[in-house]
Amino acid sequence: MRRLIENIDTLHTCDDEGRVLRRAWIVVAGSRIAALGDGPPPAGDFDERIDLSSSVAMPGLVNAHHHFFQTLTRALPRAQRGHLLDWLSVLYPVWGLMQPEDLAAVASASAAELLLTGATTTVDHFYLVPRCEDAYLETEVEALGRMGIRLHLVRGSMTTIESDLEARLSITLGPRAGGIIDDPAPVLASMRRAVERWHDASAGSMLTVALGPTTPTWGDPDFMRAVAQLSDELAVGIHMHVHPQSTDRMLCRDQFEKGPVEWLDSLGMLGPRTWFAHATRMNDSEIALLGERGVGVAHCPRMIMRLGARIPYIHRMRAAGMPVGIGVDGAASNDSGSMLNELRLALLLHRLADGGGEVAPEFWMTPQDVLGMATRTGAALIGRSDIGAIAPGMQADITAFDMRGVGFAGARADLLSGLLLAGDNTMSSLTMVGGTPLVVDGKLLRQDEEALRAAADRAAKRVIERAARLTGIDYLAFTDGRT
Repeated sequence: MRRLIENIDTLHTCDDEGRVLRRAWIVVAGSRIAALGDGPPPAGDFDERIDLSSSVAMPGLVNAHHHFFQTLTRALPRAQRGHLLDWLSVLYPVWGLMQPEDLAAVASASAAELLLTGATTTVDHFYLVPRCEDAYLETEVEALGRMGIRLHLVRGSMTTIESDLEARLSITLGPRAGGIIDDPAPVLASMRRAVERWHDASAGSMLTVALGPTTPTWGDPDFMRAVAQLSDELAVGIHMHVHPQSTDRMLCRDQFEKGPVEWLDSLGMLGPRTWFAHATRMNDSEIALLGERGVGVAHCPRMIMRLGARIPYIHRMRAAGMPVGIGVDGAASNDSGSMLNELRLALLLHRLADGGGEVAPEFWMTPQDVLGMATRTGAALIGRSDIGAIAPGMQADITAFDMRGVGFAGARADLLSGLLLAGDNTMSSLTMVGGTPLVVDGKLLRQDEEALRAAADRAAKRVIERAARLTGIDYLAFTDGRT
């Protein structure tokens, strides 16, 4: 199959030279990019011609952090006020009661939203796998295969849980918080099975696998060391949330005589295949060490605002050589799964670190910086060199956005700046994965969007009702944030 994408108003290639082409065209042969250029397109016969007049085009976006299962608890009134522990105590019971069919519905809907907003590859940090049952992993892999998006599955785990939540949740859910807290040995065995079964490191792969607990198990260094060793043995990445609380820092100092990042380094967990989520509480010395080790970060700006978290020092991380990508995070701490919206927020939020006015304008990121984070850097974080740029031989993962709407009026001087700083439309005019168009003019080509939404709604309703009956929590009632 040969396709010609033509009349592109502005094409950001994100290639080694960072070329930006006007009146551009791309020839796609099968799953790869065969040629590109500007001016009149090449002559010849094509099976399909795609017109991107008035669109800005770019490599398909790489979502570096997500939790698909959290779409079960999107915009729940009971979980809208409260810091991390309050939020988790309300939502863990819901997530722990999901069945594989519930996961299939919300994972499909999450993938659809990503495709519709420009993402062609997504990480899913699947850390809460009830009772360590592989059926959940199988269900997600099958669902995402049908959607056509590239999946980087992080087989996560939760062998410990925050603060006193295990005791509190076990009262109503049963031992080990109803089975959502994992035993290390079965988790490590499941991690190995996931990699051996699904990890495909070949060019053009649709499915790759990484490992990672939800957060460092500060009290169980043996488990952390075992994950690091398994990662080295199988040559796969490590991904986890790392934003140490004051209690974590005290524990590390008291027990290991090291700071949290130094402790992770001593366990062999820091290296170019490791990337953290959020990293909201890193100091300058920790950032320097992470930069030396080549550890990356998935920055999820909407989550920062949703949960009232600390704004990470993204500009300092980049200056220290840390690769920084962009993720949407799980729907329970974002509620919007729009990849384009995350780029828009990422461009602005870091400017307010330390309260606003403290970050000098020369350190503010540009639209080009943010696009690079969501393409080349995001691909590098997950170990991919075949995506993230538009160049001959690369996978034909391409997205574009139509700039004709009135929301972009007056924003024509630079279309990428206009896309990220103006406008309210997030739907792509094209999302192509491996040479196959999956979204055209803001519409899914393979699936019925309304049917996906309805299936996810039914799954959410089922699981929330189960949790309400078991816990007595009224999930539809707003809270003052203190209970």
